[in-house]
Amino acid sequence: MTPDRLALFLLIGIYAACVLLAPAGALPSLPVYAALEGPSLSHPLGTDDLGRDMLQALLQGGRTSLTVAAAATALALSLGLAVGVAAGLASGIVDELMMRTAEIVSSLPALLLAVLVAALFGGSTWNLALVLGLTRWPLIARIVRTETQALLGRDFLCAAWALGGSPWHVARLHLLPHLMAPISASAGIVFGGAVLAEAALSFVGLGDPAATSWGQMIAQGFSVLARAWWAWAYPTLVLIAVSGIVAVAADASLAMERSGTATSSRSLVATERNPE
Repeated sequence: MTPDRLALFLLIGIYAACVLLAPAGALPSLPVYAALEGPSLSHPLGTDDLGRDMLQALLQGGRTSLTVAAAATALALSLGLAVGVAAGLASGIVDELMMRTAEIVSSLPALLLAVLVAALFGGSTWNLALVLGLTRWPLIARIVRTETQALLGRDFLCAAWALGGSPWHVARLHLLPHLMAPISASAGIVFGGAVLAEAALSFVGLGDPAATSWGQMIAQGFSVLARAWWAWAYPTLVLIAVSGIVAVAADASLAMERSGTATSSRSLVATERNPE
């Protein structure tokens, strides 16, 4: 099994555990036990300063953090893929307009905009996902545009155009399969950034007050770090682990893309030297 698939399965497993095993509601809805109890058989990760089980809280926080990241990534992928393919297939004013728009959006400070939206409209989970998705699509769009333009001169695309294929037909059947590696890598970058952005906003108190978050747990655990190291350490370690898994998946996708590109180049050189 390749590293990117292993990392993907790990992420899916973590998210499934958070969705299926996490108690409904947020931190206030969790049962209360002895406060600041260390890790034990009854509470494998201990309890926090109000006596709530840390394992249950971590699952609740993962459900929120990973849902925000998944929604933001899905939105960024949809916009970035559409704009990138359209800009790559078009030329002149259309390409120029789309890329200048992408540059303007990418220059906006995403985290600052998320803070502004949270301050004005409240720290809703979906508001945060919307802001992150609408500000991260230029990264995907630029990568997809570059890859699309690099593929335009390939024989299979020329044959598809010559046979009368429409832009939608060519993009769906011939371009998308060759864009999966760069799309996967860029999606991993967006996903990891969204997880960290959500945690950062929750850490400073601008997250969704009706949902548990890893950043919120880290902030609460930091206040009792001297008495209960586990209240801070476990959410921090989970956040680092998830970010590391996403980084491994993105790096593996990039490595596969480079390997595929090198193989294609060697095959093309060999064909040109030995046309028969």
